[in-house]
Amino acid sequence: MPMARIRYTLADAVGDPKTWAYTWEIADDVTFASTCGFCGQDEQRLTYEVTRDEESLWICQRCVGRYPVTGIWDGELLDQAITRANIHGLTARQKQRTCQEAIKKIQAVAPDAALSEVVVYFERNLQLSPQCAAVLFTAMAALPEPLDPRIFDIQTRSKAHQDEFGALDDRDRSVVWPALSPQQRRRLSSLGYAPSIHTTKRTRPSNPRNAQSQFPASSISPLCEPATSDATTETSAKTIL
Repeated sequence: MPMARIRYTLADAVGDPKTWAYTWEIADDVTFASTCGFCGQDEQRLTYEVTRDEESLWICQRCVGRYPVTGIWDGELLDQAITRANIHGLTARQKQRTCQEAIKKIQAVAPDAALSEVVVYFERNLQLSPQCAAVLFTAMAALPEPLDPRIFDIQTRSKAHQDEFGALDDRDRSVVWPALSPQQRRRLSSLGYAPSIHTTKRTRPSNPRNAQSQFPASSISPLCEPATSDATTETSAKTIL
């Protein structure tokens, strides 16, 4: 039976999303332990504060993109395009700050010339190449507290980056693998680049009937489980970021 797809629906208490308005505050939970106040989905990293009268909720990126939450800046009502553009800009800057802080922590405990090249690459691209990710995530193991590698975006869209990942040894591919999205993993797996630990081979007995007949039928009955972004530093509400 195929796995049931998760349905993202608004909680009954939310009502009309337009009655909620952004405060422009973003919480960046690098432990991926936050829950969306709109749809109830957990394991969220980035959440956005919205208010209605005296109520306050933190909602996930999916709900930000799906529902027309109101955007007000300097007392002026924004249209949805500008609202979402502002949210997009705030999100990009928050993610950049979080990654920069993480890299500094790693550099402090594992100074290495190779990490300097990673820093330069990230500052230019705001993402990591597979090779840079392997270097950084290997050094990350020296941190006193674990850091989730999923806070970094890894480049795998181009053929060059796909081949770069495939050229890594199996240990480095295993280090980078947890930071990849399900879509990235599927694509790299289709190219034969999945780490060996994530490659499963199904084997069948040479004679299924004989194999089954070796085991007697069971007589037992079967049994039926915040970092925040300061919006006051933004220059203009009507500038698409």
